[in-house]
Amino acid sequence: MTGHEPKPSRRRLGRAGIAVAAILVAIVLVIFFGRNLWHATEVDEPPPATGQSQQP
Repeated sequence: MTGHEPKPSRRRLGRAGIAVAAILVAIVLVIFFGRNLWHATEVDEPPPATGQSQQP
């Protein structure tokens, strides 16, 4: 390291910021849709037996 590193241009910083924002949005969307798909399969399953129907 020479101690005199050139700063990145504004355009390059802007693209990096957009890339980071796009990655974060993609992660949020994957989690959101994945959770919705998981919840849809949970709703389709029959409810578990609670044992209240068995009375002595």
